[in-house]
Amino acid sequence: METGMVLTEQIPERSTRPLLFAVMAICSGVTVANVYLAQPLLTLFASGLGIPASSAGLVVTCAQFGYAAGILFLVPLGDVRRRRPLLTAMLTATVLALLAAALAPGLSLLAAAAALIGGCTVIPQVLVPLAAELAPPRRRAAVVANVQIGLMTGIIGSRVIGGAVGQALGWRAVYVLAAVLTAISGLLAVVLIPRESVRENTLGYGGLLASLPRLLRTEPALRQSCLLHAALFGAYNATWTSLVLALTGAPYHFGTAAAGLFGVLGLAGAFAAPWAGRFIDRRGPLPIVTAALSLTLFSAAAYALGRTWLICMIVAVVAVNIAVQWSQIANQARIFAYLPEARSRANTVYMVAVFLSGAICAALAAACYTAFGWTGVCLLQAVLALAGLAALPFARRYDRSALSA
Repeated sequence: METGMVLTEQIPERSTRPLLFAVMAICSGVTVANVYLAQPLLTLFASGLGIPASSAGLVVTCAQFGYAAGILFLVPLGDVRRRRPLLTAMLTATVLALLAAALAPGLSLLAAAAALIGGCTVIPQVLVPLAAELAPPRRRAAVVANVQIGLMTGIIGSRVIGGAVGQALGWRAVYVLAAVLTAISGLLAVVLIPRESVRENTLGYGGLLASLPRLLRTEPALRQSCLLHAALFGAYNATWTSLVLALTGAPYHFGTAAAGLFGVLGLAGAFAAPWAGRFIDRRGPLPIVTAALSLTLFSAAAYALGRTWLICMIVAVVAVNIAVQWSQIANQARIFAYLPEARSRANTVYMVAVFLSGAICAALAAACYTAFGWTGVCLLQAVLALAGLAALPFARRYDRSALSA
């Protein structure tokens, strides 16, 4: 396998302290939250900047596109650059972009700042492969799970805390607070991450990016895990993005605030993550992937019944959030184990595939809801879960052949 770099000195095992991984989890949560800060602030943008609420949605779109670009163009550098300087540069740029957003006088500059925030705050996607590298092999999945807990908590917490702070102090205060928290958590992480020796890089930046499609083409385990989690995440995103329509319509007629509280149920995935990580370290990732896809299929049925019974809707939300966390941890642990010298690039390919699947399935869900209502969206989730289950035998066969080789 072509890696394009040689690490001249291994990072010492003594650096794998619990404190380091806890700080990495906190930093991941704080920095990923920056991508989602704008979502609860749209009405405040509109009133503060004197623009229509529909136009304020541009800030969210720019943040999401910036994040996708950052994953593609910055995260691969984790394979060929020392992580401490790389993370320091990303953190500095993120803090400056957050402060620029706080000072933005109009929509265009705010949207541009949001794009920069999204592009620079891909820090969690550098930290997750680094955590896998620093962790002892027997605890790799458990460590990845703990970092993922921080990431998921940050995504959900950004909407809750951001909305509350924005309501009390204004939307500019949200960005100032995010800049302070990013600087503090990032500084702690950079200080605790062990120093690395200089890496001898044989790939230029263009060659680094060119190696991404080659990695996907030549590594079956990466292709399989991309497909498995893309199917599950697409299923998750299809119903998750349409859920507010089901809850605000008949028979529930909830307000948007009440419907938004269902997002807190997503924390169930974070609580279930540590057990999954420990299980993966003992038994391997594919049993957890199988359970996650089966849980997603069950969730589709519960969602459909939730049109009549609210308890079924709650069960479905909890089940699918557990499933998406389990699948993420298991598939990332799998590709990190197969590609130890290209973890950052493998994570880039993986996240881009998942991101594209989520975007495509959200669009398909909107079309299904228009044509067939909530039942059509639930059927889409079920079909995607079945597609993932159908792909599982190929991954099992590959893992058995790799173990016997």
